[in-house]
Amino acid sequence: MGTGLNRTDVGVAIGKGVLGVLPIVGPLAAEVVGTLIPNQRLDRLERFLQALAQKVAGLDKEHVRTRFTEAGFVDLFEDGMYQAARALSAERLDYIASLIKNGLSADEAKALGYKHLLSLLGQLNDAEVILLGSRAVRYQHDEEYWSRHAHVLEPARAFQGAPQDQLDEASVQESYGNHLARLGLLENTYRKPRRGELPEFDDRTGMMKASGRRLTSLGGLLLRTIDMLASDEF
Repeated sequence: MGTGLNRTDVGVAIGKGVLGVLPIVGPLAAEVVGTLIPNQRLDRLERFLQALAQKVAGLDKEHVRTRFTEAGFVDLFEDGMYQAARALSAERLDYIASLIKNGLSADEAKALGYKHLLSLLGQLNDAEVILLGSRAVRYQHDEEYWSRHAHVLEPARAFQGAPQDQLDEASVQESYGNHLARLGLLENTYRKPRRGELPEFDDRTGMMKASGRRLTSLGGLLLRTIDMLASDEF
C-alpha cells in the first residue's frame, strides 16, 4: 500500500504545480487535488477500518493475527484498502469490509478467489450492485429494497418519440445489465416457444430475444461474499 500512496503524493505535488498556472479552474482544481481528495481518502480509509473492526470482532484473534502475516491475505487487504480509498458511498465501504472479513475467515488457499471477487466488485458501480441484488430471490419481493432503490430499479420509459433524457437514462440502465452479463454475474433467460411457434428474435442483434436475466452462481457468490446474501440463499 505504501507504494500506491507514494505515487499519489508525487501525483498531487506535480498536479498542484501544473494546475496552479491554469486560469480560473486551475487554482480551484489544485485545492481539490491538494487538500480535498487526500483528506477524503483518509476519511474513507478510517471508516473502512472501523467497519472491518466491527465485522471481525467475533473472529478468533489468533487466526486474525496469523492471516495478517500471510502474503495472500495481505495482498487482498492492500487491494481492499485501495478500493476503500476511492469508495463514494457508505454502502460501498461496507461491501468491501464484508469481503475482506470473509477473506480473513477463510484459509490462505482461497486468497486468490477472494482477490478475484474483490476485482469484480471494483468493476461494478453502486447501481450495478443494487441491480445484481434485485435478481436474488431474497430481494425480488422485498418492497423495502425496491422502494429504497427505486431510482435504480424503476425502469426508464423508452419509446418512440420519448424525450432524449429518457432515452439516455434507458440506455444507461440497459448498459448496467449488459455489463453484469459480460462479467458472468447475470445470464439471459428465454421464454420457451409454444408448440408451432418460432423463437422471437431481437431486431437489433439478430439473436434470440431474451425474456429477462437471472443471477448466476458467480453472481450469487459475490452477493454472499459482500454479505448481501446468507450462505444458504441464492
